[in-house]
Amino acid sequence: MDIKALLKQKKCVKSSITKLLKKTEDEIRELNNVSLLVRKNRFLELRTEIKDIFNSIIPSCEDRDEETYCTEKDDILDELEAVLVSIDTQLVPPVVKSDFEARKQNSDQVSVSSQSAEVKLPTLSLPIFSGATEEWLAFSDLFEAAVSNNQNLTGAQKLQYLKGSLKSDALKIVNSLSITNDNFEIAWKLLKDRYFNKREIVSSLMKKFINITPLSGESSTQILNLIDSTKEFVRTLESLEYKIDLTTDTLLMHIILFKLDTNSRIWFERTFSTDVIPKLDELLQFLATQARSITSSTSKRNVQKKVTLVASKAQSQCPLCNKDHGLSKCESFLKLSVQKRSEFVKSNNVCFNCLTQFHGIKACKSKFRCRTCKKPHHTLLHFESVSGRGRQTSGELSNSSKLSINAPVFNPASVSNESSSKEIPDNSQTVDITSCISNVSPNVEILLCTAVIRVKDLWGNYQACRCLLDSGSQASLITSECLEKLGLRKQKANIRISCLGSADTRTNGIAQIQFIPHFPSQSSFKTEVYVVNKIVGMLPHQNLDLSYSDLFNDLTLADPMFHKSSQVDILLGIDLTLPLLKKSNIVDG
Repeated sequence: MDIKALLKQKKCVKSSITKLLKKTEDEIRELNNVSLLVRKNRFLELRTEIKDIFNSIIPSCEDRDEETYCTEKDDILDELEAVLVSIDTQLVPPVVKSDFEARKQNSDQVSVSSQSAEVKLPTLSLPIFSGATEEWLAFSDLFEAAVSNNQNLTGAQKLQYLKGSLKSDALKIVNSLSITNDNFEIAWKLLKDRYFNKREIVSSLMKKFINITPLSGESSTQILNLIDSTKEFVRTLESLEYKIDLTTDTLLMHIILFKLDTNSRIWFERTFSTDVIPKLDELLQFLATQARSITSSTSKRNVQKKVTLVASKAQSQCPLCNKDHGLSKCESFLKLSVQKRSEFVKSNNVCFNCLTQFHGIKACKSKFRCRTCKKPHHTLLHFESVSGRGRQTSGELSNSSKLSINAPVFNPASVSNESSSKEIPDNSQTVDITSCISNVSPNVEILLCTAVIRVKDLWGNYQACRCLLDSGSQASLITSECLEKLGLRKQKANIRISCLGSADTRTNGIAQIQFIPHFPSQSSFKTEVYVVNKIVGMLPHQNLDLSYSDLFNDLTLADPMFHKSSQVDILLGIDLTLPLLKKSNIVDG
């Protein structure tokens, strides 16, 4: 059911509750016991309906509305609880009150001071049973303690309370019995014979437990509901004298583990070493911690949203001349050289892509890119030297576009200590890993050294990934998308890389991978990789003609689909590139 239908249903049930509450407040002193029991059952039905509606609304609503619905739910349930207490107070038989007073008078262990400080507790509500097999144990235990074992009640009174606590199929079993002292034992035996069947109870409990709704995402409400359902299931089994041994604990733990969303499952796997089987209690404790973390992070996101709204109002003001226009429309900014514009953008916390303040290029939501080179920076920040190289013909490739083991290398393992306002000049010796493609005429395609490798994922399986071998890189890289697909953990590493594209890039972390070739081989390699959002564009730019493929007929290629345009998942640096490359060459002709 969609959210709109649920909200309409909530409005209808809430209206019924409001009307019945007002009617009960006006008539409660005039109603007899039977009428009170009927009214009480109706309130309990409405309470169940409204709880089910809210339990469906809250997991599917927006984060900003979750707290509102939770508060509304609590307010309604508090009102219902109050009226149920009032009804139960009217239903308490005088003999019970007399018995309480008699026991109070006969007690010689209570001092006068403690009697004066005694707090009156609210009356317990009788449970309602509709005929669900898995609910029989909880109902029978509470009803026996409150009514069946109460020596001050007659059989007729007990039967009256019993009928008032039943509904649906359960009520049909005893509804034909008249209210007499002898019929209570008969009615109770009929119910026990029908519903107290251990095999049916356990079967019903197992079915309900196995069919628990899996988590659809990182929701604290869904996680807490999963914890509560699991604990209730375990307690019920123990009450039936079923022992939860190590084998049962392991089975239950894995059932719950498969109910988790992807992110929660990955974090749980990271918490425990691979050779230790976690216990069910450890999994539930982890989920409780996860729910608290999600609740805390949601509160922080709400605060951040408020700050962003305030900041967005100031973005229309030019950061250079403080007039009411954007930076890209500022005459003073347009008069500056590209170098000076870049320095101003860096020193004033302006986005390189959209030229607005208060966010970086990674958080930029603008879909526009440089009209000259299509990279993620504003056209006003495009260096002419880049476009100049782009106009070279196929016979005029610059030296910087050639692959060489003697080429200058970049070092992402060291954090730059330079001032954030200093821009890398266009004659910098830092190598761009995409330079061999971006510096070439659009009519010419240079094939870079790619390979297909099989990388070991979190669960011990090997997944195929496409890598670029770059002898001009001192470090290896992996995309965030690929790392998430592999499920591998990463450690914090905020490193500046000033050679990927026209703007600085910061790593999202560092991880370790183990990989083997895609063909049968005894070789296996391990290396550390820095996590980045993107390594390079599609390689090659477009699918290539294989008219010269006869040269490779007898060879096992590192990248069998090298001619197909595809994304790069991993970049392997010089520490692996040279050992992986064979010494022999193939020359056409």
